[in-house]
Amino acid sequence: MSKTAKKGDWKGRLTAWVDGDREPKDRTLFVMETRARRSRLPTVEEHEKREKHRLREFFNWYPAAAVLICLLLTAVLMFTVLQMPGFGRADNPLHNQVSEHYIEHGKEDSGAANVVTAMILTYRGFDTLGESCVLFLAVTSVMMLLLRDEKNTDGRDLRRMAQEDAIQREHQDVILKEAGEILIPFIFLFAIYVLLNGETSPGGGFSGGTILGSGLVLFACAFGFDKLRVFMNHRTYSVVRTFGLMLYAVLYGINIFLGANGLPNYLVGMSLLIDLAVGLVVACTVYGFYALFARGEL
Repeated sequence: MSKTAKKGDWKGRLTAWVDGDREPKDRTLFVMETRARRSRLPTVEEHEKREKHRLREFFNWYPAAAVLICLLLTAVLMFTVLQMPGFGRADNPLHNQVSEHYIEHGKEDSGAANVVTAMILTYRGFDTLGESCVLFLAVTSVMMLLLRDEKNTDGRDLRRMAQEDAIQREHQDVILKEAGEILIPFIFLFAIYVLLNGETSPGGGFSGGTILGSGLVLFACAFGFDKLRVFMNHRTYSVVRTFGLMLYAVLYGINIFLGANGLPNYLVGMSLLIDLAVGLVVACTVYGFYALFARGEL
């Protein structure tokens, strides 16, 4: 080996490793074979030590990164608050411009006679879309945690669920069943009425969807999940809630695009469809929470 390699210079070691003629070929092969024999898979203890070392390195910089992100977010929020008008001032635009515009131009801009519906679905439409996304993601998170499938359900759970279904079919609550037969049609009818009349009267997607979801919960309690799955199984549930959110996102996205580019708003009077979209998301959220916490399935 060269003198530079003996001194610990990395260039010398690299040259000595590349130039194999400086050592006998049989010695080089012997070293390679010895290294090959010594190579082995790490043991469980070594693997655990490496994982602990990686976790230790991760938690060394994670708190610093979290604190930095929190400080940046706090700075952005504080800067935004300082740029807002002072609270309670008489000349705030909130008191003398925004409400007047809602009242005077709400029907012209949205086509809804109900000022509250016009404000929620058009002027505050992006915020309402965010609320719908929160509901959608909340049910999705609960499904990830509680939904039963072939990976987290064994034979004992299946037998227990089958026994519960058999007991529910044989020993139904007569009072609840009779009351459900009378009330459920009226609940669904009233939910449809609230959804369809949200632009002209108090109501809309959130209230109508809550009533509709409550009707589904009462139906499941009175007649069982088996009968409810005839028209609301897992596939149908996923399609309905996804369709509702996507319909709202597409309609409001088009509305924003038309307004930002000064194009004619052909979506005036489309509050009915947006109400129905929000109502589907809310109804699926109410029923999904009940079904997942009660049975772990839809």
